[in-house]
Amino acid sequence: MAGAANVLPDPAIRSCRSTPRGKHESVTPLERIQAHARAHATREGRISSVHPDVHYFRADRPFGPKPVSTGGVVMAVVAEREKVLELSDGQRLRYAPGEYLFFTREARYTSFIERATPARPYISVGLTIDPDVIAQTVLAIDDVREREPGADTDAWAERMDDALAESFCRLLDSLADPVERRVLTPLIVREIVFRLLLSEHAGPLRRAVRADDPRIRDAMQFAREHAADALTVEDLAKRVAMSPSHFAHRFREIARMSPMRFVKNVRLGQARLRMVRDGLGASEAALAVGYASPSHFTRDFKSQYGATPAAYARELRARLTG
Repeated sequence: MAGAANVLPDPAIRSCRSTPRGKHESVTPLERIQAHARAHATREGRISSVHPDVHYFRADRPFGPKPVSTGGVVMAVVAEREKVLELSDGQRLRYAPGEYLFFTREARYTSFIERATPARPYISVGLTIDPDVIAQTVLAIDDVREREPGADTDAWAERMDDALAESFCRLLDSLADPVERRVLTPLIVREIVFRLLLSEHAGPLRRAVRADDPRIRDAMQFAREHAADALTVEDLAKRVAMSPSHFAHRFREIARMSPMRFVKNVRLGQARLRMVRDGLGASEAALAVGYASPSHFTRDFKSQYGATPAAYARELRARLTG
């Protein structure tokens, strides 16, 4: 992106930043997050942002029980209303404005929204976190005394403290400017991980990345470089000299998702980039990243990004060009 440093913040990408209301009253981080979320969650469903790891979700009416699956490490912050989740182990989580939900691995659950209207919808902001970022941050603070391990859980819901809420708000701020998006957004994601690693949930986060294996990292890199090929679990396992069953188990431990879910995510991410950056159509992008069926690609893309490939590319190009 030559000359990116001269690009002004896109006025169409509304910021989380706010100015003080008065001499003694200031806008809280939660209120800033809410203002940002309302400005971007302008329709129902999953809505992608200008950053591939940040999205919004809006519901204008109650629903549930609704089966849902999530891939990898995900954090979701509620801006408006409440949501209830029932996990496969029977655990029930409820989270409200100012609270966040965290998954340390791929999971299936049932979702309920009990109250929502078009005038007062349910809105949340989601952040997908690369397990490598967690692993790097763990190594960077390894000399800090680890807190008590805490509950051995893959998911929790809890209120954000002031520091975490401020970090999350600055993450949303950074999306408004193309240079900040490239430079600051990854740093703020790491700051969010850092704050979580110093919380009572450090144990589950550390366990999520503790079982590293260079063979799995090699398989992940191979999948990124050969995503357009007709890859199978057997192909990836053979690449690193592991049995398919053992490979699949170890891959899920480290990547927090199945091997084929990882390959699908890589393909969709590459297709997204080719459509927005290179101007490819949906069918061209689908074939370029290894999809044999454009309709299959469209279904997967809409499930991942909340819009059809053509609509998504059109909307994002408009945002990026102002």
